[in-house]
Amino acid sequence: MKQYILGLALLIVPLVALPTSHANAQSQAEMNRQAAKDFEKADAELNRTYQALLAKLPDAESKQKLKQIQRAWIASRDAEAARAADEAGGGSMAPTIRYETMTHLTRERIKELEAMLEGAAPNKKGASMPEPSVSSAPTASPVPPKESEGEQTKSVPETPGPAAESSATSISPDKQWEYKCAEYGLGQCAPEIVKAGTAEVALDLDEEAQVHGPEAGQAEVVWAPDSKRFAFNYSPPHAHHTTYVTVAFYQLRDGEWAALHSPVDKKTEDLQLAQLGKGHLPKDFNPRRCAPQWDVLKVRSWTDANTAILYAPCYGRTSGELQAASLFTLKFDDAGNWKIIKTHQLSKKELAEEQ
Repeated sequence: MKQYILGLALLIVPLVALPTSHANAQSQAEMNRQAAKDFEKADAELNRTYQALLAKLPDAESKQKLKQIQRAWIASRDAEAARAADEAGGGSMAPTIRYETMTHLTRERIKELEAMLEGAAPNKKGASMPEPSVSSAPTASPVPPKESEGEQTKSVPETPGPAAESSATSISPDKQWEYKCAEYGLGQCAPEIVKAGTAEVALDLDEEAQVHGPEAGQAEVVWAPDSKRFAFNYSPPHAHHTTYVTVAFYQLRDGEWAALHSPVDKKTEDLQLAQLGKGHLPKDFNPRRCAPQWDVLKVRSWTDANTAILYAPCYGRTSGELQAASLFTLKFDDAGNWKIIKTHQLSKKELAEEQ
């Protein structure tokens, strides 16, 4: 295990940027957008590879060590990319330089994790991880020259996706638990439930719900009034051109947080509204009229310790505007099982207020 941890630690090294090369773009703004898209794809692949490796690690200690090192690596990558962009003097090329640097380093990191994944033993109790093969840092390449004075314009580097909130916290009503999503890199944060006032992790939502990356900063916890349950509204990995928000429920059992049955089946392509609303929606309402690229289901509130209100909007396939929305009232029993006891279709007035 010590050799394994040492091998992981060697992955955190100073990194350098590569030159910009979007020669086919018609304008600097287009180059910036294309570079951002390239990074989003690389970052999504990195997250998939990282999660696959995490799932194969044999024990909690090695999982936690990988998480710490991965977060430190992301911070190092982002700092190096920012440094490379700064050398553009704040010009319009800065976003492209930053994104291309991050993309290159991310792809190198993917190779390292893939090599570790190939040598990883299946996740079995008592299994051990072989010492990973650690590749060297990327070879230094010259930073692109600054733009000429006539071409320079002030530009703030764009941030990929919604920014993570380092101050994202939520205290349970009984003040015993705290939800945190502490920032550890550019637009990256780790969601977790800790014992209030401490750093002791009670539930690692990063691993539990597979929520990570920039969208982790948009996740939220909605506590039940008695602090014995909470709803976690979050966005798991999904196609980058879509919006997908879902909810997970957790209940406190013997001092530990346990996941409850999900309201929807994440393996199906059916809209969450169609799944949850089956048998509960008005007969004249067809969920197929809703745009599949906007699939949202989240808890708005708890009316009491055993009753949660879920919100599911329906956006028009062509207009993209809010066409309808439903509120589902879920009732929980002591074991954490739930059932829908009421469905409310928002009126036109209520929809207008929503917009």
